[in-house]
Amino acid sequence: MSSWVRYHFRHLRRWREYAESICRAARDILGENVEVYVIGGVAEGRTTILSDIDILIVADMLPRNRKRLYGEILGRAIDMYGLPWDAPVELHITDKKRAKECLKGKHIRVNAD
Repeated sequence: MSSWVRYHFRHLRRWREYAESICRAARDILGENVEVYVIGGVAEGRTTILSDIDILIVADMLPRNRKRLYGEILGRAIDMYGLPWDAPVELHITDKKRAKECLKGKHIRVNAD
């Protein structure tokens, strides 16, 4: 197994820690009513070398510019909560109405208290 593969899987094994960092950052920016879930392959136990950690952020109200919000949440998670800059996370940001579709599959709620 190559060193990159081992390195990537070490990141994937830390999915819960990374999700908690994202959760804290999202709550700082969007408020305490934000819900955060891990979805996709990691939540389903199907991690591969091509996997990333899909994190769903659900909020009541979202600003128009979600790309900017994406960057703000990632930046805060890196700067304030120890998320490695190269963590393989993919954020999905939506409102409660649209979240129902994303939560039909297996998901894990993140609680970063």
